[in-house]
Amino acid sequence: MNTIKFKLPLFWKFSIAIIFIVIVFGSINSILIYNNVQSALQTETEKRALFIANSISQQIVSSLLFEDYVTLQNVINGIKEIDQNIDYIFIVDSKGNVVVHTFPINFPTQLLNANRVDENQKFKTQLINLKNKNEELILDVAVPILDGKIGNVRVGLRESSIQLDVQKTVNIFWIMVGVFLFFGIIGALVFANFITKPIKTIQNVADNIELSQIGKEQLPQIRIREKFLDRIKMLFRAEDEIDILADRFNQMIFRLDKAYRDLQNAQSNLIQSEKLATVGTLTAGLAHEINNPVAGLQNCIRRIKNDPANIEQNMKYLVMMENAVDKIEKVVGNLLNFTRKQSGDFISLSISEIVENSLLLVSHRLEKLRISVTNNIPTNLPMIKGNKNQLEQVMLNLFINSIDSIEEKISKHPDSERRLILSASRESDFIKIKIEDTGIGIPENILDKIFDPFFTTKSPGKGTGLGLSVVYNIIDAHQGKIYFESEEGKGTKVNLHLK
Repeated sequence: MNTIKFKLPLFWKFSIAIIFIVIVFGSINSILIYNNVQSALQTETEKRALFIANSISQQIVSSLLFEDYVTLQNVINGIKEIDQNIDYIFIVDSKGNVVVHTFPINFPTQLLNANRVDENQKFKTQLINLKNKNEELILDVAVPILDGKIGNVRVGLRESSIQLDVQKTVNIFWIMVGVFLFFGIIGALVFANFITKPIKTIQNVADNIELSQIGKEQLPQIRIREKFLDRIKMLFRAEDEIDILADRFNQMIFRLDKAYRDLQNAQSNLIQSEKLATVGTLTAGLAHEINNPVAGLQNCIRRIKNDPANIEQNMKYLVMMENAVDKIEKVVGNLLNFTRKQSGDFISLSISEIVENSLLLVSHRLEKLRISVTNNIPTNLPMIKGNKNQLEQVMLNLFINSIDSIEEKISKHPDSERRLILSASRESDFIKIKIEDTGIGIPENILDKIFDPFFTTKSPGKGTGLGLSVVYNIIDAHQGKIYFESEEGKGTKVNLHLK
């Protein structure tokens, strides 16, 4: 069963936890307070009722003995007026008759036997429910007068006053709970912000780090809790786990930047090494490209020496010598440009110019093997963004692979077709370049390994196994794409996508 996941901010987690804890403990304390306060007030009410009844019993002894009912009535009326919680007072004589009472009309006869004092009892309390009082509970206290010899006093106190006091206490408690809850939620907000703001800072820095920035510009550093409320500089602060996390994150960014720079340097050195290895394979052809003009120069110099006075002839030889020097300069210049370690800046480039420069470096091998080159690349294609030196290396490596493949095939089948076909077209948002050869082809079982470093099918000493690996890395750095289509024995088609 899959776990249901949903986003819940830290503030709400703290708030829910605080609300739950406050409500649970508030409810428990409310019940305890209710019971304890009610019990305490009940006890105090009983003591008060008993005190009132005892006070009355002491005051009315003589009046009751002399049957001075007017005085008795005045006494109980006066006491009832003093205390608003007294519901009733009545006096019963020794015969069990009610002699005076505070009821406005008739005396409720059911009260008479509701709370009788037994012999040897100093007092007796009883909760009574009066039907004509909206079922209100009355605390009835009975106190004997002269040990019950001449009668007893009955005092009734309303229980509603106790309930009101208890309810008032509980209400005050819940108001305090609400206040604590309010400040608790504010505290949760402040605390959550104190925690989440640095985390969001770390998140924003992580989200805004672009791979294109690494190794090229100073990466952002995380700075948290330097100012209170982002305004007041903090003179001191105690670091916690979040500060440690931010520090570790900064260290990670530094290590990432350093590792990427080291990787770039290693890749640059690898590309440079592959360049030099490629130059080694071109040495014979380059020597031929230079030796032919040099031989022409020597021949022209010799002829000028033999007939220095023939100005017309010597001028022709000088033009020929100038052309030979230009050719040598062009070959050497292309070689130097290719081997020179240049910056990695991307500029606008013409794909046709890159192809022409690369073909010039392999022209001798093409001529030697009599390979026909069909260059169908238009000169009016949109410019691409890239590094000229690196893209020329890509083309040169691919051309050398095609030439080697054709050479291997004609060593087995001398009458095989010797063709190299180049084409390019504009697609939706990139330039598609195709390099097709009629070489030996690539076996299907190794087609997915050709970009692996040090993988080669050439005999020892004829390849480093880094050519296509370097090509792949360069194309990837240009946000391009390269893939091969090949049929063993028939040839290979290389597809390049460049923007």
